Amino acid sequence: MQRLTLALALVLAALATSAQAQTAGATGWTLISVGGQAAEDGGRIAFSADGAVFGTTGCNRFNGNVVTAPGLVTFNEPLAVTRMACQEALADQEAKVLDALKGTSALAYDPVSDRMTLIPVSGAPVLGFARETE
Repeated sequence: MQRLTLALALVLAALATSAQAQTAGATGWTLISVGGQAAEDGGRIAFSADGAVFGTTGCNRFNGNVVTAPGLVTFNEPLAVTRMACQEALADQEAKVLDALKGTSALAYDPVSDRMTLIPVSGAPVLGFARETE
């Protein structure tokens, strides 16, 4: 029993460490609009210097990798996504967000408002983000 408890404690510590490492040095953005409409609470995306991307649709978490070029970001598919049941409004938002995070998007940044817009070349809904403050 003690071995099982120790093993469980080690696994939980490893998960906590990887979650901290995943967000270390990442730039975080809060989802504020989907397709020109106000977003439901909880959506977030973050990018790290090594090309990792991770966040939440407002209901489920996702992670993956991106390749960037000036004014462009390409999401390597498929993104890993948890699959918890969502309330209807969040499920609708999630479908639109995940659709937008496929393939290449133009990236627009407004330094005055500190906002970022992802404009998918596929025609998927445009996503608006505000920089997270600590």
